[in-house]
Amino acid sequence: MLLTSFEHDRYIARALDGVLAQRGVDFELLVGDDASTDGTRAVIAEYARAHPGVIRTFLPQRNLGNGGKAIFSDLIGMARGDYLAVLDGDDYWTAPDKLARQVAYLDEHPECSMCFHNVLCVYEDGARADEPYNGPDQPAEVDVAALLDRCVVASCSPLFRRETICPLPPWYFQLPWGDWSLYFIAAEHGALRYLPDVMGVYRIHNAGMYSALSRLEALERRSDFYAGLAVPQAHERARRRKVAETWVKRALEHNRLAQRPAALRCLVRAARVSPVSVPRVLRDRRRGRAGTTRSGLR
Repeated sequence: MLLTSFEHDRYIARALDGVLAQRGVDFELLVGDDASTDGTRAVIAEYARAHPGVIRTFLPQRNLGNGGKAIFSDLIGMARGDYLAVLDGDDYWTAPDKLARQVAYLDEHPECSMCFHNVLCVYEDGARADEPYNGPDQPAEVDVAALLDRCVVASCSPLFRRETICPLPPWYFQLPWGDWSLYFIAAEHGALRYLPDVMGVYRIHNAGMYSALSRLEALERRSDFYAGLAVPQAHERARRRKVAETWVKRALEHNRLAQRPAALRCLVRAARVSPVSVPRVLRDRRRGRAGTTRSGLR
């Protein structure tokens, strides 16, 4: 089990408690802190002293950078189990049988490379009511096409077969997000299956890597993500459409901000990548379908 943290002193104890409460399966807990400057490491050290047979720590003296992807890769290399569960230090698990249920599922379904479950989205500022990450219509199996549309996997929910994401490919480290891209990697090796029960909490707060971004910044990250993503050839045209869509939406946002030259440049970029996507996105915008979702901008 891999737990990564950075400046999570307010949250890390809850994350550790949720892991240590797991029953019905043997596991080791690898905790990697990316050189936090708050009290995160003190909390980790206290838990490691109290659970020496369970917790191993990785505490580099400097921040390894790359948005946490570097330290995550190091933790994968340190892991000894056949399965890998992942957790950020500001999220936590709520079901003590979460790991046992997921391990049993992968044991029973060798065709699966990963399984994941529903979680509760908790908005720390109270701006929105708590809500499930996945709706009742979430399919039981996720394919690359669904992943291209949006990230349907909450980052605190998946369990991977270790060999499906180890080692991580070079292109992984160039992308703005380390979680979403993992699911594309896992999809190359088997099915991705969904368990509908809520077994964790995904916190949304202003210190989060995504939630603190402006709409334009978030769209820029989306462009970078789709542009650098590697997908099977059968999905390459769909990936290019997603790249173009983000450029069109960037144009619309620049236009809203009265930045007309930047808007025009974005439209030109979109047309170069996938000409057919430009009129479709603009048509959807006029119909009022452009908006946001929990897992990012549409």
